[in-house]
Amino acid sequence: MSIITIVMNTMVKVIMNTIDKMPFLRLVQALDPLFPIGAFTLSNGMETYVQKNIVKDKNSLSEFLKAYLYTLPTGDAGFAARAALGDDPLLLDELFTAARSPFELRNGSRNLCRRLIKTEAAMGSCFLLEEYGRSIAEGKANGSHPVAVGLFIRDIGADIYDGVAMYCYSLLSSMVNHAAKLVPLSQLDGQAALAKAIEDIPKAAELAMNVETDDLGIGGAGFDLRSMEHEKLYSRIYIS
Repeated sequence: MSIITIVMNTMVKVIMNTIDKMPFLRLVQALDPLFPIGAFTLSNGMETYVQKNIVKDKNSLSEFLKAYLYTLPTGDAGFAARAALGDDPLLLDELFTAARSPFELRNGSRNLCRRLIKTEAAMGSCFLLEEYGRSIAEGKANGSHPVAVGLFIRDIGADIYDGVAMYCYSLLSSMVNHAAKLVPLSQLDGQAALAKAIEDIPKAAELAMNVETDDLGIGGAGFDLRSMEHEKLYSRIYIS
């Protein structure tokens, strides 16, 4: 075998490996907390937990993350998984909107959804996301960020389990960033709490992949109540 053939074969392998990893890398970008869709403005009730001195240190943050992750298979992660698996996005959108009792959470999710659709449309073709965006514009759907995430996973051909697990991580990471600013906590304490929570993500992602449609929307009443209370806080940093 000539050196040219060896080099060409090596280049082909590198290119194919890169192509195979592109869906994963696009997920990393889209679900990064720094991705510019406005997630950094939403604490999802964390601000109320801190003001009530419930989340106040590394241990209480760990308990918060554990409880929050427990709700994700029937909450955001479950909706994303069902959308990625091919369920009707308009039905999922309707269920998600009905299950989100706090106005701030509904509104925040709608805004994140629209920003995700707009951003991804500007960077490349995502047929399912764009179709969902048209449904929102026509008033057929409200707009749900988890549903949009699931459609994006399906659009780019990413592994659904990996996408759902990464979505769980993204949500937890955002919570840790909020807690580090609000409590405040050291970055070391925040990352220690996140590392502990990560251990339970595989189970949460698996449960989300197998959740029944009838179980979607089951969540923690405490998170909803704190989010509702956030709407009436005397002073606050975050939108929700």
